[in-house]
This record gives sequence, C-alpha cells and structure tokens, in this order.
Amino acid sequence: MENFSTEDSHIALLREAGLRSTPQRLAIVNEVFLRHHPTVAEVYETVRRQFPTIGLATVYNTLRSLTERGYLRELPFGDATRFDVNVEPHANLVCTRCGRIEDSAAVEDLIIEIRNRVAAGDGFKPEAQRIDVYGLCNRCANEAES
Repeated sequence: MENFSTEDSHIALLREAGLRSTPQRLAIVNEVFLRHHPTVAEVYETVRRQFPTIGLATVYNTLRSLTERGYLRELPFGDATRFDVNVEPHANLVCTRCGRIEDSAAVEDLIIEIRNRVAAGDGFKPEAQRIDVYGLCNRCANEAES
C-alpha cells in the first residue's frame, strides 16, 4: 500500500466529496483536521491569513459539503456550531471551564448497543447520535485542585 501524505489524503477527500481541489479548499480541510472541533469562524480566520480574499461563504460551503457527504459531523452548541472530523461512534467530552472538546471512544460499545436496541425494539432506523459529557478536562481539574 502506498504511503500518502496528509495533503494527498485531503486532496483525495475533496475529490471523493465531489469538490474541486483548490488551494483555498485544501487549506480549509487542512485546518479543520488540524484543530479540535473548530467553528466556521475559527477556520475562516486562520485560512484568511493565507488567502486574504477568501470569503466566509467558501469556508461555510466547503464544510457543509463535507458534512453532507459524511466526512465531518456538525455539532451545534449554544455558542457556535463546531465541526468534528471523527464520524465514528464516540462521546464528546466538553470542559465546562475552558470549553475544550475532546473525543472519547471509551463508550463506543455502549453507543453501538443503544443503536442496536433502538433499531430492534422500536423499528427505528438510527443514522447518527450525539453524546456529550460535561465536566472538567484534566488541565482544568488539576488547576482547580491547586
């Protein structure tokens, strides 16, 4: 199997999503995969440093297209909508102090079991789910103890 660079895989992702691989779109994809659950505004501000004429609509439309094709998951929160590159079953660990969001696969088996039970019991066909667990991240918990 060939060894692809991150840029090569992001170009392939854009093509699979049916999007032309422009330098601006590639920068958007690179940024969203580099950050933890970024907002459109965060991606826009970073990409705009490299491409000052890029429009917010380009960032939004690129992220929306990747979401619609299942490469990203949109996570609406009270303050902003964030984008998650992890589309596998997981829980979002949300720090109530600093706002950082981390993924946890520790409950993947439980999420799959919930989906299976819902499908078997109610005849409902689950397509996705979202589990957010709120608390303090390690850094904030350690600071609180100090």
